[in-house]
Amino acid sequence: MKNNETLREEYLKLNFFKKIWYSIVKFEKYPEMSALGVKQALIYFTKLILIFSIIYSITYLYYAYNNTEYNEKNLKLSERVVEIMLAKTNQNENISKNIELVKQEVGNSIIISLFLGIFVGLFLTSLLDVFTLSLFGLITCFMAKIKMNYKAIFNMSIFALTLSMLLRTIYFVVNLLTSFEIKYFDVMYVAISYISLVAAIFIIKSNVIKQHLELMKIIEENKDKIEDTLANLKKPKEENKEEEEKDEREDEDEAKGEEGAEGQGSNA
Repeated sequence: MKNNETLREEYLKLNFFKKIWYSIVKFEKYPEMSALGVKQALIYFTKLILIFSIIYSITYLYYAYNNTEYNEKNLKLSERVVEIMLAKTNQNENISKNIELVKQEVGNSIIISLFLGIFVGLFLTSLLDVFTLSLFGLITCFMAKIKMNYKAIFNMSIFALTLSMLLRTIYFVVNLLTSFEIKYFDVMYVAISYISLVAAIFIIKSNVIKQHLELMKIIEENKDKIEDTLANLKKPKEENKEEEEKDEREDEDEAKGEEGAEGQGSNA
């Protein structure tokens, strides 16, 4: 059986995409990955946000570049992106006022500004989702009577959020390019991540119960051996005690014999 240090080294060597795969389909791996520490979990989380931010940015640029509506207005790519982003923020009443201001500030650095804005926004909102999910995890542990520290739950929440974030990114791309919508997608987004976390928590509980039963089985199977060992340890002590008692009786008999001989000698 591999010890904890060996397992830790193995999981530290896991590449980023293997961790994504484990986070999506192997809930039983959550405890081992979370045991790597908060730092490793946050590094994984940041890389994940970085990749999704790039996908978001490319999607925005592709949509803006190929949208015929903006071709008719003869707008530059930077101006198209600004209009799209403002429109998506539901600020329709103030769009006309904000467009010119944003255009002047952003200019030709639209790609960098777009990426940074998406990265910061996605990082903060996703981190808030992690904290919310970890609180649900604490409640689940309390109800299931499982003792776990918050750091482990926080780390597992990051991995549990992976599938939801991936689905949200896919949905964003499809929604922007085709206007396809899924009602109550936000509810489904939270539900999927919660199910992943709960599955990992109950797998941990199942493993603890299994280990306990295996331990009890081992103790039961070796009960007779333990009793025999204890009995064998007691036998030499009992035999020594019997020999000591026998020697004491012989000494007493000899002492009595000597006393009897002395008495007869004095009578003579």
